[in-house]
Amino acid sequence: MYKSLILVLVVLIGAVAADKRPLKLQSSHIQRIGKPLHQGNVGLDWCPQCIDTWDDIVQVVLDVILQYGVLDTCGDLCAIVESKTGSGVLGFICNFGCDFLGLDEFIKLMNKADIDPIYYCEKMNFCPINDNGDAKFKSFAVLPPRAKIGTKIAIDFVYVSKNGTGTGEMILSIQTVDKVPLSAGLLVEAQKPGTYGDRIAIDTSPDPECDPTESQCEEWLQGVYNVTVILCNGQCGSHHPHSAIYDTAHGSFSLYE
Repeated sequence: MYKSLILVLVVLIGAVAADKRPLKLQSSHIQRIGKPLHQGNVGLDWCPQCIDTWDDIVQVVLDVILQYGVLDTCGDLCAIVESKTGSGVLGFICNFGCDFLGLDEFIKLMNKADIDPIYYCEKMNFCPINDNGDAKFKSFAVLPPRAKIGTKIAIDFVYVSKNGTGTGEMILSIQTVDKVPLSAGLLVEAQKPGTYGDRIAIDTSPDPECDPTESQCEEWLQGVYNVTVILCNGQCGSHHPHSAIYDTAHGSFSLYE
């Protein structure tokens, strides 16, 4: 009981310092517009904070383990985390998370090749689980279907759930003319049965901050762009429990100069 209460405090403190961000690296061209339309979340809203905080800890701890190897105690490990980040908050979160799971389990978890923050936050009872959930697209629109290069394209969709949904992820991917991969992964919190909507914006302007010497830059050439949105229970593509694809929707738009 004591540990559970402290962990709630840890996540709350971490939420103040942590930036909100999607589960996967997000293309700068893809942004969620506003908050998703819903009829009320299931339970307390600690889930996003847990996922954001856990993701930060994973990245830093992996770096520490890579540099220093496996350390003897949680205190040793997390002291380095705090020193490297200059954050007493992250050091405190690391200490408690490691103590909560035990050093061996904590390190095993960090060393997994497919870190899945949704699963781990479910494991710690911060994100609701619903293995009987469902979600089916009711409508899916790409607007405008034809536009001038530089226009913002809106992806509007509504889906229906009869049994509610578990904590999950939405993946939006775009098949581009120049074959540069564009995608984003966004958290979809657990919901009660009902009808839900979301809107995603695609900016077809070149990214002024993209450096072609460091990564591929989308040029937004004339032609047809195919869009796919996948709704998942858990993290899309995860092999962990409580993970499955609910539904997939497809659309397209074309650009001209």
